[in-house]
Amino acid sequence: MVVQHNLQAMNANRMLGINAKANASSTEKLSSGYRVNRAADDAAGLAISEKMRKQIRGLTQASSNAEDGISAVQTAEGGLAEVQDMLQRMNELCVQAANGTNSVTDRQYIQDEIDQLVTEIDRISETTKFNELYLLKGDEEAAKEYVHTFDYITDDEIAVTGSSSVISKKTNQPVKVDYNGTQNVYVVNTTTISNSNASSPVSADVITKGSDYTKYLGDSTVGASSSVTKVSFKEEFVAFKNTSLDPDLKANGLKTDSQGKLYHETNDAYIYDTETKNIIHLAKTEDLSKYIQLNSDNTCTVKDRYRLLAVADGNKNPSFANLVGEPAAELTKKDFVGSCTERKLYDAHGKLVAGMALHEYFDEDGKYKGGLFKDSQATQEIVKNSTPTKDDINNPKYIDFYVSDLTEQITAPLEFSLHVGADSDLENKIYTKIDTMSSAGLGVSKMHSDKIGIVDETGDNATAAIDVVAKGLQIVSTQRSILGAIQNRLEHTIKNLDNVVENTTSAESAIRDTDMAEEMVSYSNNNVLLQAGQSMLAQANQANQGVLSLLG
Repeated sequence: MVVQHNLQAMNANRMLGINAKANASSTEKLSSGYRVNRAADDAAGLAISEKMRKQIRGLTQASSNAEDGISAVQTAEGGLAEVQDMLQRMNELCVQAANGTNSVTDRQYIQDEIDQLVTEIDRISETTKFNELYLLKGDEEAAKEYVHTFDYITDDEIAVTGSSSVISKKTNQPVKVDYNGTQNVYVVNTTTISNSNASSPVSADVITKGSDYTKYLGDSTVGASSSVTKVSFKEEFVAFKNTSLDPDLKANGLKTDSQGKLYHETNDAYIYDTETKNIIHLAKTEDLSKYIQLNSDNTCTVKDRYRLLAVADGNKNPSFANLVGEPAAELTKKDFVGSCTERKLYDAHGKLVAGMALHEYFDEDGKYKGGLFKDSQATQEIVKNSTPTKDDINNPKYIDFYVSDLTEQITAPLEFSLHVGADSDLENKIYTKIDTMSSAGLGVSKMHSDKIGIVDETGDNATAAIDVVAKGLQIVSTQRSILGAIQNRLEHTIKNLDNVVENTTSAESAIRDTDMAEEMVSYSNNNVLLQAGQSMLAQANQANQGVLSLLG
């Protein structure tokens, strides 16, 4: 027996420390739920687990990326659905306009709706976006692409040299001058309207867009000349346009008397009656109450049946005073367009080719392919030559003399990628391409009245426009089909990503997570050993006291 060293207590204390550490480890694992809380717990397991976690989190975000991709594709496809509906309506309108029972005026009404539809297609293309990404107007940062639109040449300079001579400065040939404005013009005889009164209205020629205006023009120049801003009429004609009426009586110089008479003290008035198609000349101080309504709040408006007119003659006769006391409405060179009636071409069957159908004779690069003829007998084929000579103009057979290329620039297709993997491999990219879905990109911009339009006397332009709309519909259908295929692919991608995430998580869990049942058994065992160690240490500490019994 010794008293210098208590080896039993030392051994009990060492084992107690081991059991305490084991118990603390079990407690940590049970409370955290992880088998591996630090690298020392399982160095290799920790490395493998972190690698799997990187993959799991990357794939989870990739699945979210794919969901965003579906949302973007659905946004684009929804916009194209509306574009397609509008194209279907345009097809209906073209079929309607192609019917021979329609007049030029009827086709103009149809053209007005087509103009609105073309404009709306452009608006949708410009504004459809997802998270600030414009989906349908292409990539504005990329190089522009070109779309070739062809139309018969119209003269941009027209000289009116006499009472009946109207020639083109470009070709030195007779032309017909058509009205190109959007607002109707009313033309009457100068003497007749001057001598007319309220009881003897004057019948007016109503000039709409596309109407022949040649016979009304006097000695002047119409067209591109920068020095010409107004149009002169023959002395025997005066023209009127609609004008607005300010609700404020005083602003119009109007007055009322005690009997409710509405009149102008100094100016004549010209009123167009939409029912009788006549212009009514009212001298100053005459009662205007029949035509202009005086409201209870002392404002005034022109009644629905009538139109207040302003003199539109560039050389305004002072006797024709405007009711509202403003400068006369002007008809400028922009309101007119010259057309050479002989500038029409025929196909090999002798059928007249409408302006809307000219694109069929050119390739995508704008190069003339041939097939157009000068006459209906198809005996003089038009050939390509960029510089016809003066002699050629007298007997033209060059395409440049007849057709002009109204080339339009459009943005390149929009391309963007969706990253649907956890790694940098390019195989994890799903590329999406959306063509420019503007009216120019769809090829229907030429149907707007600013370009070719469908208004003509025969309905040939409307007939040809049916094919133009069909091509636009095909472009939209193809793009929607592509977007639908991408959406379906993304849905499969998401399912696969979610499956990989689930299985990888399961594998990572086997490495990192605590088996709670197994660890509870270990914890209970370590807890018993810890309590036993504590008891034995207490007993060992009492062992040296036995030496004292020897002294007794």
